[in-house]
Amino acid sequence: MSIMTCRGCGATKPGPDGTPTDCFPSEHCGQCPPWRCETCGDMCSASDLCGCWITFEGMAFADVKAHLAAAGFDVGVPS
Repeated sequence: MSIMTCRGCGATKPGPDGTPTDCFPSEHCGQCPPWRCETCGDMCSASDLCGCWITFEGMAFADVKAHLAAAGFDVGVPS
């Protein structure tokens, strides 16, 4: 296993228990300086997301499901 490395700034991240992990590295992390969004061109950072991002924090579950369904995700009950 290897330590996960951020593709944006190169910061290394140990796994949740402090051991190395082979999880897929992130494009950006909280240590990255602000970057220009490839989709909308606005500035973006881990603490100040651009308008492309929708946060579900504090949103009712039904509204979260509606956003995911509108994006083409299957939100039905598994059979």
